[in-house]
Amino acid sequence: MLSESRIKKILIVAIYPAPYRVELINSISECYQTDVFFEFSKGDFRDEKWFTRGMYFLLDTALGRDSFKRCKKNLSQYSLVIFYDYTTKESVKLITKCKLTKTPYVLNADGVMLATHGNMFRDFAKRFLIKGAKGYFASGEYAKKYFMKYGADEDRIFYHTFSTLHKNDLIKELPSKGRILEIREKLGIPTNAKVAVAVGRFIPLKRFDVLIKMWKKMSSNYYLIIIGGGPEENQYRSLISENDISNVALEGFHGKEELKEFYICADVLIHPTSYDVWGLVINEALACGLPVVVSDHCVAGLELIRQGINGFVFQLYDDREMCNYVIKILENDECRIKMKENAVKSISEYTIENMAKSQLYALSRILNDA
Repeated sequence: MLSESRIKKILIVAIYPAPYRVELINSISECYQTDVFFEFSKGDFRDEKWFTRGMYFLLDTALGRDSFKRCKKNLSQYSLVIFYDYTTKESVKLITKCKLTKTPYVLNADGVMLATHGNMFRDFAKRFLIKGAKGYFASGEYAKKYFMKYGADEDRIFYHTFSTLHKNDLIKELPSKGRILEIREKLGIPTNAKVAVAVGRFIPLKRFDVLIKMWKKMSSNYYLIIIGGGPEENQYRSLISENDISNVALEGFHGKEELKEFYICADVLIHPTSYDVWGLVINEALACGLPVVVSDHCVAGLELIRQGINGFVFQLYDDREMCNYVIKILENDECRIKMKENAVKSISEYTIENMAKSQLYALSRILNDA
């Protein structure tokens, strides 16, 4: 006989098949019957190799659209609908139908926008979507406050440790000096330099152009590697050439294991972003024992970085403060090693396994109340 959880049927809607999202949904599908739809097969300026295939439908295909249409017509078959990205066009329409048909639904927030837009219509729309949900998955205090601002019941908010990492992705001990030199030689990185990395798409909001300009003022022994690729690459290369900067290197997209080597052999991660609803590179760097210097407009930085313990948070646009924090880490070996040790400890709970466990626990609570 099937267990009660196996009998329950859940409709899941998300925007695109990010690897961590697919893995999380697979964990839910092991416990519940699920129909899973992603709105787009790719997007967000990311390299196509980043996306994951799996047992799901895509709404940018005819098969996916037809299947989704049938599911919406028979919405009563579902005990719950989960929206991992609830502000998209399809999600807004389906949430509206859930409200009209009294179908329970859950909203997820991996991160939030910190800036207020002051748009009364948007505020009304967000309140309409958020208020009345059966439950909420929140990545931390900022997501919780966001949900509550728009009418969520605090008792229905459940935390999850938002992450792209498995438990075995966290390093067990800091790499030896010999191991660091070995990786640097393999990657063509100066072995005697102080190394900083910045990781993200080459787009304006990441502010890597500003970082390149600031690096011209830094010590020639400081070596910066910017990793990610994207539409701003030619501009970055022009900046490097025009300013005759020899200690900045650009790298294109790298897979998870390749990127890990850059993190392990570096001394600090710099993330000068002007806007990140979360910022998974923070998780990834900490998991490799890398201290982080990050702007206060990155939610992961605000949730995960403890000032002077595993990194520093600087005020957005105060780029002198950013550089001072970088110098403090690079020039103080004792401080840097302690921060590296603290970095791994601070991220130990942020794994996909724990994220799945927390959401499955929340679903059992929500479904029992349904």
